[in-house]
Amino acid sequence: MNTINPSQTNQYLNAFNENMAKASEQITSSKEGSSDIFENKNDTKLHNAAVNVSISTHSIMNYLKVKSAESTQGNTNAQQILTNLVNGNDEYVNFFNGKTTESGLSLESIGYEGKALSELTQGEAQDLVSEGGFFGIDETSARVTSFVLNMTGDNLEALQQSREGLVEGFEQAQKLFGGELPDISVKTQEKSLEVIDAKIAELLKTDSEKALE
Repeated sequence: MNTINPSQTNQYLNAFNENMAKASEQITSSKEGSSDIFENKNDTKLHNAAVNVSISTHSIMNYLKVKSAESTQGNTNAQQILTNLVNGNDEYVNFFNGKTTESGLSLESIGYEGKALSELTQGEAQDLVSEGGFFGIDETSARVTSFVLNMTGDNLEALQQSREGLVEGFEQAQKLFGGELPDISVKTQEKSLEVIDAKIAELLKTDSEKALE
């Protein structure tokens, strides 16, 4: 099973957490040093810190959502093309132009190191989408959810945003191929969302328990 190195995927989340910590320190420092004379000055500092946090949050969450969508769409596009090849339809095979999508997403970026899809035989395509195959349900779902979970860690808001991106990725792939997903992609989506939703439920439960302490 292909896994994603957390150090390569959560750098933006780490940067977000660092920005949050710095902003918190700035806010705390401003509060501790406040007096009637410097009240307006410190109010400005507090406002600026809050704005910086808001901008950082929006940027990071948008990044996580976009990257989740890209990962999901790339894997789903491949499943679509391979399913067509298995059925003897090579209409979409050149979509990847070797190993790269029209949007520039490389199949190598999601861990695929085999032949370009345009060079596959019908049997080789079948192997890739079969049980245990690189683009089979289990492998693809594990790859997508691993990517998302490694990016977001235990940050609930980040995970929720990434879930939205994951769904958008499936929807974009669906539109690209005429509004329908092959059964393998539908089942991959269901399995992926099941894993992500379980993690969200776990984090929500943890937050609730902390609130009661």
